[in-house]
Amino acid sequence: MKKTSSRALPAVSVMAWCVRAWLAGMVLLGALDTAAAEPKRVMVLHSFGRDFKPWSDYARAIRTELDRQSPWPLDITDHSLVTARSSDDDPDAAFVEYLRALFAKRPLDLIVSIGAPATAFVQRHRSRFFANTPMVFTAVDERRIRFTALSENDAVVAVRINYLAAFENILRVLPETKHVMVVVGTSPIERFWMEEIGKEVKPLTNRISVTWTNGFSFEDLLKHAAALPRHSAIFWELMIVDAAGVVHEGNTALGRLHAVANAPIYSYDEAFFGHGIVGGPLLAVLDSSRQAAEVAVRILGGEKAGDIKIPPVTFSTPKFDWREMQRWDISESRLPPGSEIHFREPTAWERYRWQLTAIFAGLLLQAAMIMALLVERHRRQKAELETRARMLEVMHLNDPRHWERCPHPLRTNSVSHYRPLPSTPRPPCSCLRKVRRTGAS
Repeated sequence: MKKTSSRALPAVSVMAWCVRAWLAGMVLLGALDTAAAEPKRVMVLHSFGRDFKPWSDYARAIRTELDRQSPWPLDITDHSLVTARSSDDDPDAAFVEYLRALFAKRPLDLIVSIGAPATAFVQRHRSRFFANTPMVFTAVDERRIRFTALSENDAVVAVRINYLAAFENILRVLPETKHVMVVVGTSPIERFWMEEIGKEVKPLTNRISVTWTNGFSFEDLLKHAAALPRHSAIFWELMIVDAAGVVHEGNTALGRLHAVANAPIYSYDEAFFGHGIVGGPLLAVLDSSRQAAEVAVRILGGEKAGDIKIPPVTFSTPKFDWREMQRWDISESRLPPGSEIHFREPTAWERYRWQLTAIFAGLLLQAAMIMALLVERHRRQKAELETRARMLEVMHLNDPRHWERCPHPLRTNSVSHYRPLPSTPRPPCSCLRKVRRTGAS
């Protein structure tokens, strides 16, 4: 029987060790892949609901920018703070418990609050839930944020609404304006902005009078807007809850107002642009949303939220709706320098450029062909006239009655000798034939 060599044992041991190392590496890589594939969990907290303007536009834009900028998969959930519509003293308790129970086992990586009510809600109850979860406050005016209550886990991408500039824009494009009706409802946020607007436009009280719609149901508001006095304007602030307690979502309320109003409508946010407002300096939805998404991605990547400082987003380049300018007879010369005009109806040339170009090219080609034919006809007529004249000249020269005397020396020796005309034609003399031959050649 053969004995196993002692030198083979180390080789077997090395091979086994390599296999174990390979398996361990595969397990580790699998764990890393699993961790990498685990999506980042983000909650978007809406102030009123997913369809309330202008915040709905910001939420959609932020979602789009997050998907575009994030290098990781994202699990985004939406929740709405419907209690913001209420005037109750403590409507938040039940919603706080709901959120705490919902995310107790699977904590969030980030919370993005949209609008002032959502921001205020989070700041009030941060210690009761998600104390250590990073947050981004956006689509909110900086006047609605308690900066002293911010923690190291909070980042702010705020806006700054310049109501004085918005009202001055009205007087710039329609300087004869004497009265402005401000559309505002009865929810807490609408009452807040009614006071702020009143304070901010005080310098203009000597030029315009301002009235408010917080005491109207929306149906009464429509009747009032249809009977405004001359030289009036309407400023659309918010219409969330009217005096009758009716909640208004989306663009329905603005669309109905636009249909009956006898005065131009203005606003402060791009979310309302293209739906009935004239325009002017507006908050750009994309500017604010892109910055909010960029901050969110930085936080998800490990950066401390409190270390990120972003200046508030202000009005962008003024933009105007050409359709409303035509409706209210607003001249382009009255617009602020650098203004953009949107929805301009194209001229006939802009709309049918290629068709008109083809038609004009065909007409030019046809005109050129007709001109060429006329030139050719003129040349042919001229040639025919010259030919006819030459033929008449030849016929005239060939007529023997015109040869009263022949200068040819062979025909006569006397220059003054006249011969009678014969009764029958004779061929011309040799000198004429020579001339004819020379002309023919």
